[in-house]
Amino acid sequence: MPAAPPPAAPGPSGPPPRVGGAAAALVTAAATLAVPAAAVSLGLWFAALAANIPGIVLGVVALTKVPDTGEVERYLRYTWACTFAYLVLYVLLLVPIMAVAIVLAALESP
Repeated sequence: MPAAPPPAAPGPSGPPPRVGGAAAALVTAAATLAVPAAAVSLGLWFAALAANIPGIVLGVVALTKVPDTGEVERYLRYTWACTFAYLVLYVLLLVPIMAVAIVLAALESP
């Protein structure tokens, strides 16, 4: 009697983790560092305190959890949430600063 063929390897049980999405979220979170860098270059040193460090850290954690699809998705959501919250808060901070700068510029002109 011929030998039985070896059992087939089990297929994936779910969708693969979204590595591309996690990498895009990390790159976007890192790109938000351009905003505090630009503000520091303009002399607004306090803007460096408002960097999107949580979003960057969560993006790195999402990439370290690659084999586990659920964990990648969870940290991916956290990274995007931090990035969007950071952008909203920075816009809310930037509007009063710009208003003060416009008023000061208007007062200086003769």
